[in-house]
Amino acid sequence: MQDMSDYQITEKDVEATVNYLRIFHPENANREFAVEMLEYLKASYKRIAHTNPEILDELYMAISGKRGGMEI
Repeated sequence: MQDMSDYQITEKDVEATVNYLRIFHPENANREFAVEMLEYLKASYKRIAHTNPEILDELYMAISGKRGGMEI
């Protein structure tokens, strides 16, 4: 399993997250909140990878189209 510790949040990631927030949560559609959200997601992924890697398999299956959805 690849370690995400090398992953760096990019400006493109921040812009995409701000765009998401503009649509679904306009009250928090700003750079600071987007960066905080991305950092939280990165930490969550790392925690899941170490404590419950089966969820990553479910995520993979959902994304790859081999399953209808995830049950987390």
